[in-house]
Amino acid sequence: MRIPSKSRLVSELAPKDKRVRVYGTLVSVNSDEGKIIVDDGTASVDVFLNNLDLIEKIKSYKPGNQIIVVGWAGESGVDGEVVRKISDFDPDRYKQVLEVWKNVRSENEQPGTDG
Repeated sequence: MRIPSKSRLVSELAPKDKRVRVYGTLVSVNSDEGKIIVDDGTASVDVFLNNLDLIEKIKSYKPGNQIIVVGWAGESGVDGEVVRKISDFDPDRYKQVLEVWKNVRSENEQPGTDG
């Protein structure tokens, strides 16, 4: 069974998050090194790809593509497991949704609540 991924803004990524999901814009592609850079408007992160199929797949990706990355958060970036192009992604709306979820979680985790 896989550990579920947590949606995170790049600026909030931390190794303690373990498996994460990041949405953003592809800034650069280096298929020779198996590395891409993703920016979600809060910061950019290096994504390292160790799977040959993924490295082959990103050769068709171009800077400016909107993508989702699922992988393991680390000190130097994300070890990517899944990389997919997405469309109709609105970064501002995404940040708003994450903020709402953060508030809902913090309200439910307060002592003395039924959540």
